[in-house]
Amino acid sequence: MKDSITIQRTGFYTTIQDKGRFGYAALGIPESGAMDRKAMLLANALVNNDEYEAVLEYTLVGPTIEFHCDRHFVITGGITEARLQNNPIENYTIYLACKGDILELKKITKGCRGYLAITGGLQTSDVLGSKSMYAPITSSRHIHKVTEILVGATTYGTAKGARIKVPKSIEDASYLFQSVLKVYKGPEYDFLSSHLRKYIEETSFSISKLWNRMAIQLEETVPHDTPSIRTGPVIPGTIQLTPSGRLMVLMKDCQVTGGYPRILQLSESAMDIVAQKKQGDVISFLLAD
Repeated sequence: MKDSITIQRTGFYTTIQDKGRFGYAALGIPESGAMDRKAMLLANALVNNDEYEAVLEYTLVGPTIEFHCDRHFVITGGITEARLQNNPIENYTIYLACKGDILELKKITKGCRGYLAITGGLQTSDVLGSKSMYAPITSSRHIHKVTEILVGATTYGTAKGARIKVPKSIEDASYLFQSVLKVYKGPEYDFLSSHLRKYIEETSFSISKLWNRMAIQLEETVPHDTPSIRTGPVIPGTIQLTPSGRLMVLMKDCQVTGGYPRILQLSESAMDIVAQKKQGDVISFLLAD
């Protein structure tokens, strides 16, 4: 058997993600890629992978994985209850799984999405410059049960003198506990009245039940009479104000155009923070100078 792993249990919405695919918006193809870029980059760095190597991304509950080769791995992102050969293991800590070992990634206790990086990376088909799953660009939108995935040659330990600071406690992964999102003015921000601007900047919003890799809808409404716009380009992190007054935060699998006013744009750090929020979590906005 080639160097590989098998997904024995899928968890919830487990996908393969990397940096995403860029340059295809004109064809209507979204960026995709890891929702929490910070967690993906850290995971790859810890196991000495290229920074944009493909990793597993899972939501709320992780998969169970069998290793068919010896490989180092690490778990980052949302804090996950995990066991290797039925022994509890820590997040943000590098472990060696031996051939035949079983890794169980259970529920996420803080945050929403977890990331598993394996040294050598996940070697699936490259589609338009990315391994990121997005149907119909890829054959499936998420991983199915009893899926075998090839892994690349290990490079762990080959970079002498390499050092990286790893969080020593859950509290050190501070962005998981943050709720204030740094934002910039969107193209239609100036359409808002001063009253609406003040309301949006001072209100705490909760995540609704409609949240996924395409968009996150906020529960509280913003009564407004903002004029409609012609369809225009949108990107991950764009915040649209819908006619009903709901705010829609576009995420990695979002469409490439939209017809609702684009009032705000998330910063890169805010994208990582909101990617770790689930239904009922509360966020607020801080407008950058």
